[in-house]
Order: sequence, then structure tokens, then C-alpha cells
Amino acid sequence: MMVSTPIADFDPDFASPAEWAAMYRACGLQVIPCYAPSEVSKGASWKRPKLSEWAEFQGSLVPDAVFARWYGTAGEHSARDNMGTLTGQASGNVFVIDLDDQKGPAAGEWWRGILAVHNNGIELETWRQQTGGGGRQILFRARPDWHAPTNRTPVGVDIRGQGGFAVLPASMHESGRRYGWAPGCAPYEIEIADAPEWLLAAAEALVAQHGGDQGGGGREHTASSGGDYDVFGHQRDGREWRMTRLICGAVVDWYRECPIKPGEAEQKAKAVEKYLIYESLVISRLTDPTKTKADLLEKEGRGWTLFWQKWQAMMRKWEGKVAEKARRSKSGRADEAPPKEPMVDPKTGDPLPLLQSAEQFVAGFSPPAYLIDGVLQRGYLYSLTARTGHGKTAVGMYIAQSIARGVLMHGKEVKAGTVLLLAGENPDDIRARFLVLAEAFGFKAEDLKMRFVAGVIDIAAKMSEIRAEAEKISDLVLVIVDTAAAYFPGDETNNNSQQGAYARLLRQLTFLPGKPAVLVNCHPVKNASRDNLLPMGGSAFLNEVDGNLTLWATAERQTTLHWLGKFRGPEFEPLAFELEVAESVRVIDAEGRLMPSVVAKPVSEFKLQMDEGKQESEENVLMHAIAADRNGSIANLAIKCGFIGGTGQPQKSKVHAMCGRLVEEKLLERRGNKYRITPKGKREIGWKDEED
Repeated sequence: MMVSTPIADFDPDFASPAEWAAMYRACGLQVIPCYAPSEVSKGASWKRPKLSEWAEFQGSLVPDAVFARWYGTAGEHSARDNMGTLTGQASGNVFVIDLDDQKGPAAGEWWRGILAVHNNGIELETWRQQTGGGGRQILFRARPDWHAPTNRTPVGVDIRGQGGFAVLPASMHESGRRYGWAPGCAPYEIEIADAPEWLLAAAEALVAQHGGDQGGGGREHTASSGGDYDVFGHQRDGREWRMTRLICGAVVDWYRECPIKPGEAEQKAKAVEKYLIYESLVISRLTDPTKTKADLLEKEGRGWTLFWQKWQAMMRKWEGKVAEKARRSKSGRADEAPPKEPMVDPKTGDPLPLLQSAEQFVAGFSPPAYLIDGVLQRGYLYSLTARTGHGKTAVGMYIAQSIARGVLMHGKEVKAGTVLLLAGENPDDIRARFLVLAEAFGFKAEDLKMRFVAGVIDIAAKMSEIRAEAEKISDLVLVIVDTAAAYFPGDETNNNSQQGAYARLLRQLTFLPGKPAVLVNCHPVKNASRDNLLPMGGSAFLNEVDGNLTLWATAERQTTLHWLGKFRGPEFEPLAFELEVAESVRVIDAEGRLMPSVVAKPVSEFKLQMDEGKQESEENVLMHAIAADRNGSIANLAIKCGFIGGTGQPQKSKVHAMCGRLVEEKLLERRGNKYRITPKGKREIGWKDEED
């Protein structure tokens, strides 16, 4: 019977040789018995497998039956302390860098040198052991297509790759000392590291420069096809290793797509998707025509239950190991910005020096590419922040139709082109608004150069699909996201790291073909007033955008577009819009009744001043009425102020709206269902109490 010890329960202080071997096998290593120093004649090498022939084991893990014969109950090597691993393909392309520090400083200098150049002098986190002879061995897993060399070099650095053999702890050395894992660097404590590309290149350069003797017993070994695959290429042995690698790669790739940790439902859906891939690649050792492959794998302990456990364990490392791996490029170094085209002198075409002259520096000025002249630039990410009812959807749609139709936007020139609108918050409302907007401005909605996403999607997961479809659009110039809250993939809107990551995700939309500007409709922070209209997510979100546009309703049915907090580029004057109630015969309810909608239309500076003057006058009249009659009802206040509608009824809704604005300006305060004028309000209208 084969010994099987879970890695999590492995105790190195009390483990038997068979348990050591089972632990290594569970880690994917081809563990085999090794000679002890006392078993060989003086001068002969004992660091070799204690097998008459071992070339056949260099291609894949030995079958369970063979391993049981060696290390199972009463196995022929179950009490043997000395053991080792065959490196290369048999162990999942694991290779060893053997540093013979005890023979001189050259090996350590070589290792410290490549770490200094490529990894800021920091040791890589992987399996490391101290040999019984005083040297060091560092283990890595190479990518599958890299053939790890097995060579000895005269500088004290040996590479153990395909055909190689390395003695493992807790084997006994001829010095009387045992091999041992460095603290925190054992296979039962951490995962083996994937070798970065610079390390593979350094190993190849070392062998090319110093040559040396080929290891592996002086023979050239050909990897065995092994018995770990069936005739259809499905894997039998090493399935847990394959499962682990597949999960690790999938989760790290998922983090790279969007670093906001998904919820459990999303996790399970993704895990099921990846499990089906795993299941298609492996085969069960059990045979039962009445059972599915999934059932047989589950019975073996190599099915969905194990897969989900490993998946959850990996997701628990989302902010730690997963994030660290995701931030590293394939070369092993931290991700950097994509390489830019080399800067050249526009006059000569020669590369520019690091230290540029004034002439060279100013020649590199690139004029802004405006989407809306003086307001929005292409390739920039903007938030459009407004409270509910202040017109952000209406103004956003007015901007969209101006760009799509190539007409002036509030008197400003535009770059005509296609607009993409992500209608996440309420697609039906957007449909109705566009039909009403078309009738108000005299165009046909179906003729607009626009594309839509109807409903909420996972932007990160769909980014490649969005890009592929955007490539078919020759003139994409604007993307509108309605709203930021609808597409937010995190689970905590007040989490700064999630909001920052979300803004960086939205910025990826600016890299779509055509370098569109991206305008994201945002709800403001809690209790927002005119002077703190910042997008929800606070500084983390704001820091990532290029400008925060704002809308504030300054008068009845009137709103003003400006900016607050951050704006890259020249400032622009505030733009006023009238929020007009409009209808269309194409927008009716189930009973055939017209459904009114709100349309934004530009307001001239002259009209704005007239309206603001009228508003201020009406507000002063209302504040006088409230100061004179503290208990006046809304209807009575409307009558006293002369706010009477066309039907002869008092305009209570107008009074409510005006009172709301005056409360925000701290000129009134609300007490129950009544309003009181504040000291600031009294000063505004020059009111004095009787006792004054």
C-alpha cells in the first residue's frame, strides 16, 4: 500500500523516509531512492539513484504501483533516509541551480550578480536547500518548452535539468550532516517559483560561456514518452500538479484583467469554466462504463471537490501572492508601461539624447486633439458628476447626438464620429430618451452613428470582445458609461483600492481603436453640494481620471456644466442647459398615453443672466414670505408670492423646488414640513426682526 501524506499535515521533525518521499511526490517531484555514502567504495560517487536502470523514469512520474513498491508499507526503500529527485520533464520541468559555495566565492558572486542586475538584489521566493557538504541548491520550474540543460561548470555553479539528479532532505551526507530545507523555503511551506525568463537566459549563457561536463551519469538521456498519457493525449499522472498550475494561471490572469476581487458567485462560475478545461485534459485511472469521467475523477480525489478547494485557496491569496504574480511580466520583472516608439529628432530623424536641448524639447509638443473644442480631448477619461435630477443623463445624451450627427455642441465645434454608449442603469429609459431627443432636435434616432451595450456587463471580462468589435468601427471617438455605479465590479463602493482599480479599468476604454474620449456618469459623494461635487470613490477614483465635469441645477429646469476638483487642459467657461420636458408619439405607455421625458438644450449667456435674475428675484420674494409667515403652508406661500399656474392653481411644486435650492444654499432650513429663514437668509434680503 502506498504511503500518502497530505502536505498540510507533514511534520518534518517526525516524518519517516516513506513520508518524506510521499510529500515530494505530492509536490510533483519524481522522487527515487539514493545510495548512502556507506554503500559505495571509497572515492566512488554515492549521489546517484539506487536503481539498476533509471533512464526510463526521466519522462514522467512513476506509476503508483512502482512508487508503492519503493515506499509503500514494507517497501524496499521505505526506511532509506537517502533519496533524491530526477530533474527535468519527470518532475514537471523542475531544474536545480547548485551553488558550491564551499569551493570558493565564484558561485556566490555569479548568483548575487544576476540578482543585482535583474531583481534588485532580492532572493527569489522558491524552494531552497542547504546541502550536507555546505553548498546551496535552489529549485525552479521552467516553462514547458524550455529544455533545462544539465551541466557542471568550473566556476562552482552546476545546472541540474533534463537527465539530472539532485539529493533531497533529509538525506545523510558523507560529512555526517543532513540535507535540510532553508527556513520557510520547503515544499511543504511554499510553492516552487516559475523561473523568470532572465534566469533561463542566465543559465543558458553560463553553460555557453563555461561549458563544463554534462551531467546525468555521463550519458545523453532521451525523455521517455512514459505512461502518464493515454493514446488520446489525456494525462493520467501528475494530474494534481496540472490542476494546480491551471488554477494558478487562471486566477493570476483574472487578476490581470481586473484587480477587483470578484464575488463568490462569479468565482464559482469561473472555476466551473476552468474545471471543464482540466477535465478535458485528464483521464481517470478507474474504469467503470456506468460512470462519467467526472464521477471517476471525483472518486479518485482528483475531481471537482479538490479543484474547488484549490481554487478557493488560491482566491484567498488574491491580495497577496496572486497580486504579486500578476504584477510580474513573463520576464519575471514587474510590469512596466508598454514600450514607446523611440523619440527622434523631427529634423534629422536621429534618436534624441537623454539630455535634450531646448529646441529638441519644445519640438516635441503635441497639440491636443479635441473632441469638443476647448472642453473634451480624445484619449482622456472624464467623470461627469451630478446629483439625481440635475441632468447628467440628459446632457450626456445631448453631447452624444452632437458628436454622432457632427453638429455644434453648445456652439462649439466637434469631431464627428461614432459614439458608444454603455446603457447599464436603465436601457429602456435610454431608448425612450433617444426617441424623444430625436423628435426634439429633428433627426431620426435609427440614423445616429452610435453603438450601444444594453444592460450591465463585466467590462473586464468583455474587454477583448469590446476591442474586437470596436476595430470594425473606423471612427469611434466617444464612449459614454451610464453609470459608474451600474458597472462597478467590486463589492464595496467606499473601498479606495477597488475604486482606483475600477477607474484604471475604465481608462482601458480610451485605448480602443480611434482613441476615444471616455465620459463616465457618476453619482456624487454623500451630501454633495455645489462646492464638493466629486465622484463616489473619492480621491482614489478622482486621481485616476483626467477631469471631473459637474452639473448643478442653478435654476428651475436649468443646469450648468463645468468642472471641479481636477481638469487637465485649459479651463472652459460654464455651459448652461435648459432641461425641457418633451414628448414623442413613439414613446407611449401600454394604454397609449404619451410618456414625457427630459431633453437638454443649450441656453445662451443672455438668457442665462435673465433667468438667474428672475430666479434671484423670485427667491427673495419667497424668503420674505417665509420670514413674515413662519407657519405658512406651501400652497399659501405660492399664493402670496404670485406663483399661480395656467389652471389658476398655486404652483406648489415650484415652491418645493425653490425651497430645496435655498436649503442647499443655507438660506432656509427645514423643520418638519415647514421652512424657516436662516440668519444668512435674513442678511440676504435685508430682513430685521422686530427686536432688532
